[in-house]
Amino acid sequence: MVIGGANVDIQGFSSGDFVRADSNPGRIVRSSGGVGRNIAENLARLGMAVSLLSVFGSSAEGLALMEACKDAGIDVSHSLIVPGPTPTYLALMDKAGSLVAAVADMEAMNRLTVYELGKCIGLLDDASYIVVDTNIPKASLEWLVGRYGSPTSKPCLVLDPVSATKARNAVGLLGAFTLAKPNRSECAILAGIESENPQDLCKALRDKGQSPKELYLSLGEQGLYCCLENGQTLSVELPPPDRCPKPINRSGAGDAALAALIWATDQGFPLRDKAQYSLTASILTAASEDSVCKDLSEALLLQEKNRMFDF
Repeated sequence: MVIGGANVDIQGFSSGDFVRADSNPGRIVRSSGGVGRNIAENLARLGMAVSLLSVFGSSAEGLALMEACKDAGIDVSHSLIVPGPTPTYLALMDKAGSLVAAVADMEAMNRLTVYELGKCIGLLDDASYIVVDTNIPKASLEWLVGRYGSPTSKPCLVLDPVSATKARNAVGLLGAFTLAKPNRSECAILAGIESENPQDLCKALRDKGQSPKELYLSLGEQGLYCCLENGQTLSVELPPPDRCPKPINRSGAGDAALAALIWATDQGFPLRDKAQYSLTASILTAASEDSVCKDLSEALLLQEKNRMFDF
């Protein structure tokens, strides 16, 4: 069960070096997006049965987005349809596909209240994983943690903090999660310190009793830093550049990374393999123009992980 944002992505890609406060030649791409929706589609493409609880606008664009979710194998029958526009993400990307700036209009997600979550309590209770992004109201996040926040029980509660700004919704709640995948800036907010050193961040979380059972800290081009509740750590680097496809659009890469972690956890893989599958999914997605790699499958992930990390 994925609870989080579904939105229309509008991405502008600069053809050359991005010049601020000016009109940049390039191309504009519209696609289905949203952290929660992206995670759900990646899980579906990896063969997992997945439901998405999100909010869609009643406009033609919102209803088309909902249909696109269904076409991707995502159950959206419990999602809300509300009057007005659907959530939208507007991003500016440089010629390497890296984010320059973005505006996220996610106001509609405030409709995902505790009352609405309560309507789905049977579905939530039966889920193997409840994946939450921080686009939902803080009160809803607190309710989920209060009901499902035990790292030793099912369903496993999984967190994607979305951004440094949105991560504030999860401050003081991280220790209740089984698995979380923040980047350094998000983790600094959650840990309450200014350092972006992985060891410092993990120690600060442990000292505050806020370490999830499994923390996967995204280090960008430096790979993943894994920190377990018992103090075990593991640093996993990206494969050599000559084994990786060229990045086109890094938007959505982190969502694929989390989906692959959930899939690999469900498969029972050991820690290093889980991290490598996560990085593989991220690399494949960054090499795709869309926020989800349309070729992603369990077979492709297995094949590409073995190829990229066989060194």
